[in-house]
This record gives sequence, structure tokens and C-alpha cells, in this order.
Amino acid sequence: MNENNPETLDIGDKSWGTRVKYNDLRSKALPLNEKRKLREHRQSEGYNASFRIPWTQKHYSCVWPAWGKGQHVFSTFKLWEKTLLAIRVKFGSSISSYFVFLRFLLLLNLVSVLLTTGFIILPTIYLNKTKHNHRYLAPCGNSSAVESPSMQITLLDVFTGEGFMQDTYLFYGHYADVIEHDDNFSVRLSYLLTPFIFLIICSLVLLQCTVKGITQRRVKRRHYTTSMSSKVFSGWDFCVRGAGTSILRQKSFSHDLKTDLAEEHWHWLMTQQSLKRRVFIIALRVFLNCIILALIAGSFYLIYLATGISQDYQEKSDDPFLSLVTQYLVPIVISLVLLILPYIFRFIVTFEGLSPSAEITLTLIRCVFLRLGTLGIFLLSLGQKILCLGGSKAPCETCGYNAKFQCWETVVGQEFYKLCVFNFLELLGEFVFLQLLWSFLFSRYKCRVIQWIGKQNFQLSQNVLDTLYGQTLVWGGMFYAPLLPLLNLIFIFITFYVKKFSLYHLCNISQKFFRESTLRIMFHFVLLLGLLTVFLPLSYLWTSARPSHSCGLFTDYNTPWEAVQSSIRSALPPAALTVLTYLTSEIGAYGLLLILSLVLTCCVSRVHQNEVDVEQLKDHLSKQIEDKEFLARKLRQEEDIQSDVDDD
Repeated sequence: MNENNPETLDIGDKSWGTRVKYNDLRSKALPLNEKRKLREHRQSEGYNASFRIPWTQKHYSCVWPAWGKGQHVFSTFKLWEKTLLAIRVKFGSSISSYFVFLRFLLLLNLVSVLLTTGFIILPTIYLNKTKHNHRYLAPCGNSSAVESPSMQITLLDVFTGEGFMQDTYLFYGHYADVIEHDDNFSVRLSYLLTPFIFLIICSLVLLQCTVKGITQRRVKRRHYTTSMSSKVFSGWDFCVRGAGTSILRQKSFSHDLKTDLAEEHWHWLMTQQSLKRRVFIIALRVFLNCIILALIAGSFYLIYLATGISQDYQEKSDDPFLSLVTQYLVPIVISLVLLILPYIFRFIVTFEGLSPSAEITLTLIRCVFLRLGTLGIFLLSLGQKILCLGGSKAPCETCGYNAKFQCWETVVGQEFYKLCVFNFLELLGEFVFLQLLWSFLFSRYKCRVIQWIGKQNFQLSQNVLDTLYGQTLVWGGMFYAPLLPLLNLIFIFITFYVKKFSLYHLCNISQKFFRESTLRIMFHFVLLLGLLTVFLPLSYLWTSARPSHSCGLFTDYNTPWEAVQSSIRSALPPAALTVLTYLTSEIGAYGLLLILSLVLTCCVSRVHQNEVDVEQLKDHLSKQIEDKEFLARKLRQEEDIQSDVDDD
């Protein structure tokens, strides 16, 4: 047989051409007889399933096994893969989704660290620094006017970011002007565009994950799920071998069934409610939400006051301990708010008569609004103190910012650094002084009060929000503290093992079971909201705030974004600049809005059409089931008639 014939290229037990033909035929919705006829027809006409690519036909036998082995080797290097599988089968998919999300954030921060190191830190080290002679009048200062940080290493500097840590690669003020030739790498543009492009990519990825999850959720709604009888009688995987594996599989299967039964039980209870009961529940929900809004407003006001006190008095105290407490006043107040109010939210939501999945979703929404709101109030109060936003403009008339903060970008970076460090210290403190201590008391002492309270539950929503809050802080401080992702990477790595130990040894699993699909959507959606919360203020600071005259890479510009604009003007020809000016004008914005409106209209129409198709397919499936039931009844009737005839 001709060696060029694809049927002769053996790969294992089947040839390359045969595999491609089989895959091609399997994708067609045809009866088996028609598939055989189509295969014979293709063979008679000399159909080449490999699209007549000689290189593929000759070398596929070498490439395909190597590709398969490479994928297998790569899968073995997935971080925490076996641990995540064990958590899934032992505690359920909802708990495992939290640890999977930790791994996702770890990889996200690793990518950020690699980008920051490759595009900012290494070029800064490679290029020689040079002092830039700025000519500004006091009190704005110049590069020599900035007080040199003390090189005396103290423990307090590690927690505050001041002292020896202030002039390191961790903060904005360390990155001074460098010698740049026309053909060299621009550290200034790289410093601005690296976090900007990274945040844009993260927002697109999170948006895609959210939309994909919502789409899958619409397909996996209650009306589309498999019936309980089908799961019970045909849901077991008979390929499972071994007693240990079978037990773990049973626990995972049990968690899924309990989740479905809890949802179905709630829907059954809703159908039994009277109209009077429903009106009472709606009125109660309105009253409880008013209480929650009042609590959130009061917490926002406390954070606003704490930020003002911290910025006004942290330099007036000579006592190191009192100065540390003053600098950490904002993180302490935020932590107290985020510690107390979520427990109140979880207590209130039990009276609102919601389904188990709706309870965790609503609690997450309220806690997310609380956390993002506290961060927004913190940024607003910082903007009022440093940039005179919404207040008196007198302190900022000379320099464009408050002259008391000569390198205000480093101050902002230090604030985000303190928030990140305190958030992690709070996690460790809760683990050591609450969970470990309470578990020791519960296991050693038989006091009625201790036994009545019982072991702590693994609070899934609270753990998720703590992780999301820490990641949001990192994104908010990336521009002013470029190495915050490295710090957060270490924190997440430690958090994984702390939470794993707490899950296995210190906490009970909550009796409420939640769907993994709902949680995964919420994870990505909340992370997207956090990204937008910090991206909008950062965009304002990049395009409108005056950089410090005393430090940084943008001292010669009115805004950091002017560096990008000047580089574009010097690099593009006049025709391209004209086109770019037209695109960035109001007419270009209106044209872009029109195009986006058309695309959105097409997408909405496609979604509606898909919904109609899904409903039609659902009706068609139900009619097929009815037809089978009708045929089964007719067959049973015929059997009964035949049995009666035989008896006669």
C-alpha cells in the first residue's frame, strides 16, 4: 500500500487518517448507517482527512505522542492538585472552589510579579540613575529637599514601610529619573503602562469568566437540572476502585445531593406560603435592609474620621508605640468594621426567608458593598488630605497637592502597604488566638458554655471576602508600591496552608450547602467589582493629579499620562497623529458609542434567540418523554390484553 495513504500512518492501534475521519464523522448528527455510507463514499473518492498537509502526515506520529506526554507532565506540576481533589471529595465542591480560587489569585500575582520585575525593576537596575535638577520654589521642594530616610533598621519600619524601607524598590519614591537614550527602553513609560495594561487584562479575563459562569448558570438552573431519581440511580461512577476512594466519592456525592435537596425543600416551602405571609416577609425585608444601610453608613463615617486623625497626628507623637497605633488607626477601624458587621449580616439574613444559595449570595453582596465602600471612603479621605478633593484648595494652590506631603505617592503606597500587612496579621491573629485557642478549650474542657457554643464553622463567605479584599488592596497600590503583588503572593501561599489546617482540624463544616457554579460566578464578579473600585480612582490620579516635584519618574509632567502622550507625539507621523486626534475627539467617542451600541444590540438579540431555542429544545425533550411514556402505557395495555386472552 502507498505509504502516503493516511490509512498506513499507524499511531498506536489506529492510524492518523482513520482517527481524523472518525472524529469528523462523530461530530455529525447522523444515523450509524448513513455514517457508514459516508465513510465508504469518502474512501471511494480518495478523501484525505488530513487536508493534504504532507508535513503533518509524515511527522504527526512524532509530534502527537510528545504533545500528549507534555500535557501529562504539565498536569503533574499543577500546584496543590492532589490537595484540592482531596478537599473536593471530602468537604464538597463549594469548599474546594475557595481553595481553587486561592490558587488562581496566586498565579495572578505571580504573573504580576514577573511583569513588574521584567519591565520595571530590572531596567531600573540596569540603567544608571542620575539626579534630576528640578527648579521649583519652596515649599514644593526638589530632589535634594526630600529628607533622606533613616538607614537604622527597626522592627517598626517593617510594619509602617518607613525608615530603611522607604527608599527601596517597594515604593514609588525610589524610582528616580534614569539615563534614557532614544533607542533605549523607557522606564518611565514601562512604570506607568505595566500596571495599567495588567489591570486591563485582568478586568477582561474576569469579565469573560463572569459572563461564562452566568451562561453556564443559566443552563444549570433548577429547571434544567437532572432529576433526583436519575442522580440516585445512575449518578455513581462504577469506575471507582478502592475502599478509600469509594468513601471519598460517596461523601462528594452526598454533598451534591444535600445541596439539591435543600434547594428543592425551600422551593416547596415557598409554594405553601399564603399571600399574607408573603406580604409580611416583604415588609420585614424592607425593615431589615434599612437597619443594614444605617449600620453601613455609620461605619463609613467612622473610617472617614479615622483617616483624617491618622494623617493629622501621626507625625506629632514622639512615642514610637503611639505613633505606630496612630498610623495603623485606619486599618484597625476597618478591621473592626469588617469583623463585626458581617456577623450582624449573617444573623439578619436568617430572618428574611431566602433559599440557602440566596442567603450566601445576599450576605456576600452586603459584605462586598461594605468592604468596597470602606476602601472607597478611605481613598476619598486620602484624596481630600493630599490632593484637596472636595475641600479647601488653599493648601494645594502652590504645588498642585498638599505641600506637607512632598512625595505623596510614597505616602499612598505606604498606606496600602499597611492595609495589606494588617489584613494578613489579622488572619494570623484570628487563626492563633481564636481558632487554635478555642479548639484547645473545646477539646480539653467540658464546660457547658463551651460545649454549647461548639466548634467554629468554616465561614466560606468570610474567607472569600478576606481574600478578595487583600487582592483589591494589591491592585489599588500597584502603581505606588510595585512589589505589593510579591508580598501578596507570599501571603496567599501561607493563607492556603493556614485555611487547610483550620478546615481539617479546627472547624466544622456548615450545614448549609451551596452550589459551586453560583459561588464561582460570585468570586469572579466580586473580584471584578473590586478591580473597578480601585481602577477608577487610579485612572483619575494618572490623568488629573499632579505628580510630586521631589521624587518619582514624572516630575517634569503635569500628570503621569502626559508622558505617554508626549511619547506618542514624538513617535507617530503627522498623519497618524491626525487620525489619533480624531479618534480621541468627541466625534470619535460618539462613533465608538454607536458601534458598541450595535454590537450590544446584536449580542442581546443573539441571547434572546438562544433562550428561545433552549425553550424549544426543552419542550421537544419533554414531548419525547411523553411519547415514550405513551408507548410504554400502550405496550403495558397490550400485554394485559394478551395475558387476559391467554387466561381465557
